[in-house]
Amino acid sequence: MRSEVNIPIRERILDVEGRASPSALAIVGAGLPKGRPIDSEILFISFAFADIPIGQAFSLLFPKDNPNAVTRTCCTITAVTQQFGKPLGEVPHGWKTVCLVQFDGGVPEIVRSLPEVNGWYEGRAIICMCDEDAWRLRADRPGRPYF
Repeated sequence: MRSEVNIPIRERILDVEGRASPSALAIVGAGLPKGRPIDSEILFISFAFADIPIGQAFSLLFPKDNPNAVTRTCCTITAVTQQFGKPLGEVPHGWKTVCLVQFDGGVPEIVRSLPEVNGWYEGRAIICMCDEDAWRLRADRPGRPYF
């Protein structure tokens, strides 16, 4: 178990690889709630930086290759599964998962424009989810690569 409090703030970022396609949902959908809010999206998430509980909220989204193109929002992980379609109680550290993420005020364009993918490693336009502190520590690095 790896708690978020033990992770440097600048590393507390989740990479979103894409939106789950209908064929992906046919495989993993059993691990997610049947009733999904209209202001939510099912996302393929890359390796988790820590154990992240259901209910964890993030306040910023940005393209991985352009951290200054920030979208401010409040998004909350409301359900988690993986390739076997079993519900999980959290996003486990080091795992790739499929998460139901709910957005206050509707799904932002940066998320709607992500490609639908059938699995991990398919998405090329990765976006990042984090809070203000993590973003500032990563973005305030003039002259150095973001990642």
